[in-house]
Amino acid sequence: MIAASRSVQTTTTEPRPGALGRLVEWSRRRPTESLLFAACIGVIAYFFGFYRVFSKGQLSAAHWASQAWNAENNQEHSWLVLPITFGLLWYHRERLRRSQSKPWNAGLALVAAGVACFVLAARAVQPRIAIIGLPLIALGMIGYLWGRQTARVALFPCAFLLFMVPIGGFVQGTVSLQILVSTVCNSLASFIGMKIAASGTTIHSLDGSFNFEIAEGCSGIRSLMAMTMLTALYIHFTQREWWKKGVIFAGSLVFAVIGNIGRIFTVILFAKFVSPRIAGGIYHDYSAFVFFPFAVLSMVGFARFVNLDWHTMIKSPERPAPPPAAPAVDPAATATENKAPNPVSYDY
Repeated sequence: MIAASRSVQTTTTEPRPGALGRLVEWSRRRPTESLLFAACIGVIAYFFGFYRVFSKGQLSAAHWASQAWNAENNQEHSWLVLPITFGLLWYHRERLRRSQSKPWNAGLALVAAGVACFVLAARAVQPRIAIIGLPLIALGMIGYLWGRQTARVALFPCAFLLFMVPIGGFVQGTVSLQILVSTVCNSLASFIGMKIAASGTTIHSLDGSFNFEIAEGCSGIRSLMAMTMLTALYIHFTQREWWKKGVIFAGSLVFAVIGNIGRIFTVILFAKFVSPRIAGGIYHDYSAFVFFPFAVLSMVGFARFVNLDWHTMIKSPERPAPPPAAPAVDPAATATENKAPNPVSYDY
């Protein structure tokens, strides 16, 4: 008995190259595009990070912006914008890989617009305009090198860079928001019978127990900035229709203002019934950690409200079909069927 021997073929699977390996492979296959990409990155890094043209030639655009992302302006969240942008690009890496790589010449127009913003910022000594031009340059560069479909995928990550623009200088223009907060708090206090008076941005008790000034930071402009950033991320991952994105984004601004008014009103209540010193101190500093999540949850609830299937809910329920009518019965036939049969007779 001869046993047949089977030859076993072993196949070795080569490990898939990592991100760095794929980048090196892409550079070898497309040397022209890789050189253009490296040149664009180098130019952006130099002009935004090292070219000192602002603050009398002392600061670059990136350095100036980083100094504005501080606790005084309540804009520390801007430090997270760049890492989140890279995270968004990594999240959409499969879509970017599947996109049709075809040069899009219109991307050069976006690059030109971004460069014009930087030149205007240097002439007007306004670094905010330079930072606004950064997303235009990035999106135009991606579109020109990799095509319109790739630029469409990278549109939101590039637009998200706008949250790096410092708004500390605009806080001084929030007097209308400050007056809105003091007016609404005065109306709420009058509704529950609390005797206070609001004069401009100042709220004081008629018995002289407390006297508060609605500062620029308490106007809600900074919480609006953080709220809009979170809402932009939320609607990017959860919504598809543009009209829903717009409605939810606009609603988040309303919830941020309402949450800020609620926080200031509880500060007044705490000063009236507990302690003015604690209300203006530790409670004022940490109450935002309670009311800001409340505003975020309200935005999420509003998004669920917008996504309800209103067509099905409003549509009148269908009436059940009536049971089929019983067939008509002939009384004569019924009588004949119910009549006892004639007895069978047998003739013997």
